Amino acid sequence: MTLLRSLIYTTAVLLAAFACTRQEGPLPEKGVSFALNQYRRQHIDSVRYEIELDIPAGKTAKISGKETISFHLDALDSALVLDFNADADHLLEVHVGGEKVPYRFVNEHIVIEAKYLNKGKNEVGIDFIAGDQSLNRSDDYLYTLFVPDRASTCFPLFDQPNLKATYQLTLKMPEGWEAVSNGKLDTKTAGKGKRMYRFGETKPISSYLFAFAAGKFFKETRVLDGREMTMYYRETDTSKVSRNRDEVFQLHAKSLAWLEKYTAISYPFGKFDFVLLPSFQYGGMEHPGAIFYNEPSLFLDENASVNRRMARASVIAHESAHMWFGDLVTMDWFNDVWLKEVFANFMAAKIVHPSFPEINHELRFLLAHYPNAYEVDRTAGTNPILQQLGNLKNAGTLYGAIIYMKAPIVMRQLERKIGERMMQESLREYLKKYAFGNARWDDLIGIIDKRTPQDIATWSNVWVKTPGMPEYAVEAGKLVQVKDASGRIWEQPLVLKTLQNGRFVFPDHDGTGYGYFKMDTASKACFFEHYGNAETSDPVFKGAMLVNIWEGLLRGDGPAPEKLLNYTLNVLPKEQNPLLVDYLLGNLQSNWWVFLNAGQRAAHQQRIEQVLWRLLNNTEDKGIQTSYFRAFKALALTDDGWQKMHGLWTGKLEVKGLVLSEEDKISLAYELALKGKDGGKAILGEQLKATKNPDRKARMQFVIPALSTSEAERDAFFESLKKEENREKEAWVLDALAYLHHPLRAQSALKYLRPSLDLLQEIQLTGDIFFPTRWLHNTFAGHSSREAAGIAETFLEEHPAYPYFLKNKILQATDLLDRSVKLSGTYAQKEHSPALSQQ
Repeated sequence: MTLLRSLIYTTAVLLAAFACTRQEGPLPEKGVSFALNQYRRQHIDSVRYEIELDIPAGKTAKISGKETISFHLDALDSALVLDFNADADHLLEVHVGGEKVPYRFVNEHIVIEAKYLNKGKNEVGIDFIAGDQSLNRSDDYLYTLFVPDRASTCFPLFDQPNLKATYQLTLKMPEGWEAVSNGKLDTKTAGKGKRMYRFGETKPISSYLFAFAAGKFFKETRVLDGREMTMYYRETDTSKVSRNRDEVFQLHAKSLAWLEKYTAISYPFGKFDFVLLPSFQYGGMEHPGAIFYNEPSLFLDENASVNRRMARASVIAHESAHMWFGDLVTMDWFNDVWLKEVFANFMAAKIVHPSFPEINHELRFLLAHYPNAYEVDRTAGTNPILQQLGNLKNAGTLYGAIIYMKAPIVMRQLERKIGERMMQESLREYLKKYAFGNARWDDLIGIIDKRTPQDIATWSNVWVKTPGMPEYAVEAGKLVQVKDASGRIWEQPLVLKTLQNGRFVFPDHDGTGYGYFKMDTASKACFFEHYGNAETSDPVFKGAMLVNIWEGLLRGDGPAPEKLLNYTLNVLPKEQNPLLVDYLLGNLQSNWWVFLNAGQRAAHQQRIEQVLWRLLNNTEDKGIQTSYFRAFKALALTDDGWQKMHGLWTGKLEVKGLVLSEEDKISLAYELALKGKDGGKAILGEQLKATKNPDRKARMQFVIPALSTSEAERDAFFESLKKEENREKEAWVLDALAYLHHPLRAQSALKYLRPSLDLLQEIQLTGDIFFPTRWLHNTFAGHSSREAAGIAETFLEEHPAYPYFLKNKILQATDLLDRSVKLSGTYAQKEHSPALSQQ
């Protein structure tokens, strides 16, 4: 062929290719924009997916896939856009109606011209290589996690919550593997070293709720109240499994029965299974028919505290509630993601009450929600409950304490405004009207507004659609809202309690109000001096005042950190309520590491160890004893404290009633290595050898370099985290970050702060929804220096156009750091504390 003929031929081929793939309309942007979401929602319905995946042995081998997407299309005025966030070479062939067709692959989308489609029913077939990003692959198991927009990282689809679809899945996998998905298992065959599981078609669900897990799992099936349930798990400690499994099944059965009664709707999805995963990123994920859980959250240690037992009951109730609130009725767009979470939390609080009659549930609600909500709402990076969202690729940044903690408080306010009966009736109407569909917060408000003369919309505009928390002061014996910069009136009931003819004033004494309630110095001192006396014995009152006082410390209103340490160590021996003990110990540790300087800690190191060790040995309640053990382990630093920890780790020292699990032994080894002058490497090696569970052993192997006494080795480990493949096990990464940035090593870890911030946008795109927040928290939580605060401040100054959502996450994560720097001067000026009494 001559050069001229060759050029003519090449040009003709290129023109033909261009003609087959020329652009119709503007290119879709990355992610799913709100505009694309709206267009597809308007013109596409009746979506069905048939998906087949061939999973090979070994986590690096490619997973091949085939799928058929059936749907009804009512307009041909635009090209069809499917979502597939994978490399171009993962997309093999596209067929429409059985015929191979050209397509464009651009900005994580497959674009098919309208001329190849029909008005009415269409079938698109796609051969592909599955993307790994959301498959969470280990050597002998994997599981999906597609929330909020990650299904498209695995296979092509319409990845938006308001295009609900049915799914029929077939999995081919290595012999000896089990599998579970949303649908019921229809057929199971084996041959040529492979197993093939074909699952039945699901009910209509949103794409983020489709799920499967496959691998080497143990499983157990029970029938409770006529409903069959199968539990899949990885735990190898048979005594731990046998100790927990009955309660795990019972808690699910109780939750489902309660929800069926409350909603007047039977469980909507037929099959009900759940999977326990060792390093699962969340407490749980509400896939209908196949709930996924973090395994240690359900398989508890022998001495689990009441807080941990209630946390287990709550996460099970939470995920069960999602079957109705989130799965049956789903938000239309992810800006309303809070709606499913608030109802799951709200219902969970109601569900767990009958299972724990010995617990003060008002106190539990207070301590479980208010401190965590304030932790974000007091910051410059706070956000409203209902946020704006322009593209689903940013949906993960909407998650946080405002959704999970503030929203249930606001929902409880609403229920008290309109009454429990009206709330239940409104929710029943809401679920019935939008069953297997989608709805918005304003849809529910519309239902409630029809039933009550109250102005719920105005109340909602302040509490749901604006950020922040109100502040209150006591004036002339009454609580008065401090003027809000935007003129908002935070409508809520306000109460206060007085003692000694009004001399001492305790605002929000019932713990139901939301905001910062300023207390005077004398009343704070009175509270601690008379802690537990007849007038201050009510647990809710104590909890509310402790929350108020902690908020006061953070705002510079006192008590000073050193004085609060003294107060806390004095009242801990008087407290027998496990919820209050845990809250006091949590604040004690935050105060110790964040607000006390090194000199102050050294002055009180011996005393704090003596108090905690004495309480650990003298406490009869096994759950409280475990809490004291964990606090002692976190704070012990003297040679005597190190020797005590070493004795517990080797078994040569015993504390009556204290039973240490394999996880406890591992964490002790970590603390010994961190705080010991030498021998840490040998201790970690011995613990690694003694660890029997393969998942815990692999996690240890990952974390150990972060504990190295060699700064160069720690530097190399941090550098490894810059590669996405080394961040796949997010729970492992977070463990390691906590030790890299431990307060004892904060100075040497300063150099990691700026690179960690530089990685944040990549973390958001490649990690799961909570990972950016947790990455930042575990990076900054160990720091309290002016240098660390300056690094974050400089980063934001140098990036004035930094993404709004991520900027807020940085401001939230560095709030305590900033306050520790600012307040060190404030409290030094206000008071110079004398030496603490050695009580």
